[in-house]
Amino acid sequence: MSDTELNAHAVRLSGTSLRTLAETGDDRSQALILSVAGLEFDATKQCLDEAALEALFARARASGLESKRDALLSGEIVNATENRPALHMAYREGGDLVGSDAAALVARTQAETREFAERVRSGDYAPSGVPISRVVNIGIGGSDLGPRLVADALADHADGGPELRFVASLDPSDLKHAVAGADPAAILFIVASKSFSTQETLMSGEAARDWLAGHVGATRAGAHFAAASAAPEKAKAFGIDPSMVFDFPDWVGGRYSVWSAVGLALEIGLGPSVFQAFREGAREMDKHFATAPLERNMPVLKGLIDVWNRIGMGYPARCVAAYSARLGKLADYFQQLEMESLGKSVTVDGQPGSTPGGALVWGGNGTEIQHSFFQWLHQGGDVVPVDFIGVARHFSSSDPRERALAANMAAQGAALLDGRKVDPATEPDLASHKSMPGNRPSATLLLDDLTPATFGALIALHEHKVFVESVLYDINPFDQWGVELGKVLTKGILDGDISSYDASTKALLARTGLISG
Repeated sequence: MSDTELNAHAVRLSGTSLRTLAETGDDRSQALILSVAGLEFDATKQCLDEAALEALFARARASGLESKRDALLSGEIVNATENRPALHMAYREGGDLVGSDAAALVARTQAETREFAERVRSGDYAPSGVPISRVVNIGIGGSDLGPRLVADALADHADGGPELRFVASLDPSDLKHAVAGADPAAILFIVASKSFSTQETLMSGEAARDWLAGHVGATRAGAHFAAASAAPEKAKAFGIDPSMVFDFPDWVGGRYSVWSAVGLALEIGLGPSVFQAFREGAREMDKHFATAPLERNMPVLKGLIDVWNRIGMGYPARCVAAYSARLGKLADYFQQLEMESLGKSVTVDGQPGSTPGGALVWGGNGTEIQHSFFQWLHQGGDVVPVDFIGVARHFSSSDPRERALAANMAAQGAALLDGRKVDPATEPDLASHKSMPGNRPSATLLLDDLTPATFGALIALHEHKVFVESVLYDINPFDQWGVELGKVLTKGILDGDISSYDASTKALLARTGLISG
């Protein structure tokens, strides 16, 4: 099925209101509402009917989705540009998905991180004579966003443990805030870097090491560091004992790495049992993705709807509105997961793509964003689909604040769908200002409750739906060459070699004093 055929369905539906579609009957609702692993996905407010849905599933099959899914899950090479499989699912009790060598590495690493986490939590690991009371994760990209998101989302489930802080920025104030108020002798730094050469992470790690050496001495400072890395020799040269370097293999992409040793800070801060439940929830979604028929497969349906909105409807963006204070960083996480994976303009074979690739992803925290950019969503000239993500328990809660939170989420979806028409006869001066066009699509994802398991399933759902989209766009979701160029150019500036730079950039660098004129 071509983009032209999808567009034909979109044109056919363009004159149909979402209200009409939402009320067309049980068959459509049953096709667009799925429940699995403690999640319910409701896409009944999308501009889709059964014929368009059938066309999307036909396109998925024609694109080879089922065989490509099986290749992913069986550990075949799916990242062609780097000649790698994508084995992050092996860390979700999925050793059966990969070869014996990878499974053995996963089992060994999980045993090692759990043992170390328990030593730290018990107080047995006290390199300067006092128990560790604060863990500072130093990383960037997936090595920061993943642990930071999970730490926030599951904080209410933490089983004791040290306080967690995070450093990603090169701005010195980031590290300063991370260590503020802590006893230096009670801090453990975790450096998360696959290559152990990422500039931002290394520079922050070096600054942390120098700061700590000034308090506990240079000899002892190294014992306050652990690492998740595929480069143990580089970590050792940094000053980290090899026994404190936990494997972060190159077949785990950074934005998929929270399940691996990159989650060490979470095992320590939340507790190994909480982190394991998070993995198990993802594993349940993995099993569903692997075995459910396409028409009843939640990641497939979610991915196809996002493709429909991007290609069929021509919407360039999607908003993520999370109605839980604990999910304030969810939009940021999805932004990296999706835009780094799907922001490609060439096919797997290196040819110019026939589609624009994935959508821009943005959003924020529920009722807060209702008082900022929701004005734009309701009355702006562009149409952007919204994913409402909430907690089902809030709807029946005895706490009026939770019920109001749930009511706000439901009301916003209804408002986007119906809009409002104000009669000029009753308000001649303000009717046009108060009217809203409506007919703006949304979807709702409800977690039964925000638990480690349901949250793990939510993240795995989005990982898999990104893969579904990549198959239909015919792109590689596991590389990120666009990230590399800026790193190379930054090195040139810091090395003083800007001979190939444009006149505007040279002038900026000279004017700001970063280089001499």
